[in-house]
Amino acid sequence: MAQQNLSDFVTELEKIGQLVRIAGEKRVDELPAIMEAHPDKAVLVEKVRDCEFQFLAGAYCTREQYAHALGCDPRDLGKEIAKLTPRRGKPALTPTAPCKEVILKGDEVDLTRFPLFLYHPYDGHAFIQDTNVVSRDPETGLINWGIYRFMFRSKNETNVDMRNDSHNGRIQAKKYQERGLDMPVAVVVGGPTLDKVASMYSFPGVDDWDVLSGFYGEPAKVVKCETSDLTVPANAEIVIEGRMMTSEGWIYDEGPYGEYTGTYGSGLPANCRFVVDCITYRKGGIYQYATIGGLHPGRTDLMIFDPTVEADIYTALVNAGIQVLDVFAPYGGSHNIVYARIKVRGGGDAKQTLGLMLTCSRQWFPKLAYVFDEDIDIFDDDQVKWAQAWRYNPQIDTVVIPDLNILPLDPLAQTNHPPVHTPKVGFDCTIPIVGDIDRFSFEKCSVTAPLGDPGEVAPMTEQALTEAMAAYIEKEPRMWREILKQFHGQPYPLIYRAFGNLRPKLGRIADRRPQYPYTFADKCFVYEKERDRK
Repeated sequence: MAQQNLSDFVTELEKIGQLVRIAGEKRVDELPAIMEAHPDKAVLVEKVRDCEFQFLAGAYCTREQYAHALGCDPRDLGKEIAKLTPRRGKPALTPTAPCKEVILKGDEVDLTRFPLFLYHPYDGHAFIQDTNVVSRDPETGLINWGIYRFMFRSKNETNVDMRNDSHNGRIQAKKYQERGLDMPVAVVVGGPTLDKVASMYSFPGVDDWDVLSGFYGEPAKVVKCETSDLTVPANAEIVIEGRMMTSEGWIYDEGPYGEYTGTYGSGLPANCRFVVDCITYRKGGIYQYATIGGLHPGRTDLMIFDPTVEADIYTALVNAGIQVLDVFAPYGGSHNIVYARIKVRGGGDAKQTLGLMLTCSRQWFPKLAYVFDEDIDIFDDDQVKWAQAWRYNPQIDTVVIPDLNILPLDPLAQTNHPPVHTPKVGFDCTIPIVGDIDRFSFEKCSVTAPLGDPGEVAPMTEQALTEAMAAYIEKEPRMWREILKQFHGQPYPLIYRAFGNLRPKLGRIADRRPQYPYTFADKCFVYEKERDRK
């Protein structure tokens, strides 16, 4: 997967039917409604009044968009990311890039060049929030980049929400604060989805440009910033350079903001101020914005978390020896609900799966975990609900783990700052494999498939068919479907009358056949004398 720019990625989204192009001029106050009107597509507004940039939102709000970026099936997103995250490479420094076509410093710095608007009715201000924030560790020199939001304060100043102690960006910022220094930061606005995915992964002792190169499978091209020694991806549309004022501390009110949870989070968190020193961008560039919250909170650009959580859980289950087949974070659950489909081999597989699912991903997600048998398609909501309804026993199939970390944005947290925790719960929706369980009673009831064209079949009389059917049953116990298949092509009234002639002589047994793990009882017709011997 080669490094590409955002314009090329937008063109590809349009080709696969994942983009809506708005040609007429629009005002900034119209943008939220436009995004809300297209929850399952990317939206490109070609002309925004009083703004020189095109406006793009929703570029990674569906599994199809995500899958196109990764070159895989939408069902396999977690598995594909699990393959990519261990790969490493080295970046390549390039002397210049399109994001250097316009360079603004000093009094020219003006954030109002961007399309600023009130997204949700009770937001504290306009936000710049589809960003990849680049910083450098003052001890190791390693690059980190992650996704953070910026609330407008003035034309060269914002707040930055970086309050979670488990994030590398916050860890680096605290190191600068301890030294009485401000942290140089480069804010990348606009990039293809693969870059967004890679930015979700940071590892101790690893430079994030090495991770990005691993995702590409080739050196990531980076370019040096104008006002610091930081580097940014050469395919950036817009770069905002400046300083996070860590020497002042986390003292500035920020928010509220309509979060991906579909709520307004938790009050007015205290955060740092960010001062802008330089803005560079590509002429005719694209200003990218993330769809968040709104009336479809599960189908926004914050869906980007879903496959990364799936990858974390898939990897953890594989490493634990669980035979995991699929992991899926359904849209509406906003990665706080996750399903796993496994092949149950031992009595504790399902419960151990739930324990891992609730604890292995970023110490936050999910809050609710469900595990299903291999015969349940976890991407089919009807099948999921069916298994929940008929294979889950609340008394023995509920796993509750107290005091686990949750996202600070969760309204249940009732605090502006971590650490926050709550009980989490898992639901075992698999068929029990221990004890005296009649597994046939759990078997999914489907419909019989057509037997096919019988071709030329010699017609039989009722007496001849009765005798043939008797011989067939005498040989060994037969299920009714076997009898129908054996005499397929004879008129069905004749088949049923022949069986009726035999019925007084027949009994039934449960022939238990070893078809692990789906052993179930086939109800077979036998002659009474054979049943009595059994």
